[in-house]
Amino acid sequence: MKKTLPSTKFLIKQPFLYAIALMAILSLGISEKSIAQGAVGIGTVTPAASAVLDIVSTNKGVLVPRLTVGQRDAIATPANGLLIYNVADSKFNYWDGVKWAAVGEGLTWFTGQGVPTNIGKVNDLYLDEQTGDIYQRVYDSLNPLVLICSRFNFNKNNKLTFKLLPSPSTLIGGGAHYPQTFIFPGVSPTNVVLCSPSNLPDGIIISHAWVSGTNQVSVKFYNTTSAPISFDGDYQIAIF
Repeated sequence: MKKTLPSTKFLIKQPFLYAIALMAILSLGISEKSIAQGAVGIGTVTPAASAVLDIVSTNKGVLVPRLTVGQRDAIATPANGLLIYNVADSKFNYWDGVKWAAVGEGLTWFTGQGVPTNIGKVNDLYLDEQTGDIYQRVYDSLNPLVLICSRFNFNKNNKLTFKLLPSPSTLIGGGAHYPQTFIFPGVSPTNVVLCSPSNLPDGIIISHAWVSGTNQVSVKFYNTTSAPISFDGDYQIAIF
């Protein structure tokens, strides 16, 4: 014989079922909203709002993909900034838009003939062996790749050769400084000075080289020893 539940009992349980369903829907909505907004947390219920992923732990780390060089180089069209761990040299590598570079890697020098078309990552340097021009990459443009450089030049157009005065030799006492001032047409206080002596005896160093006035460069030699030292010779001053 078929039994029918009293309507009063059904009405009593119905609000409870509604509440469970509503809580489930709200919970799902909150989770989806958190993920959509990028505030996803592992080990925390309050991920940082500015982070896509916030991982919190006091006894564990994060492992990124560990690849051999062959596996790394087989990645098709790596995204700029893509990070992997290179098991061959035990270093983190990232794609800098042109090549795989090691995290913490310093500047790289490139040389060639003529203006460069590509010199690696930002801040890398290139020497044009034809002109003496030095280029530095200052930013990335990836579509298409464009090289924008700051250029310095150390060729004959911005360097002069001087002789120490008085000639033929100069005597610097032990522990003493010996300043020299030279006329360098076109130099201004905004320029930086590079001084390159052809020959300095042991114990003599250039402690300071600077633009001391319009069209004027000063160089300070210093005797690091306790005995007088006599020296002479030519040296070049370059400005940039």
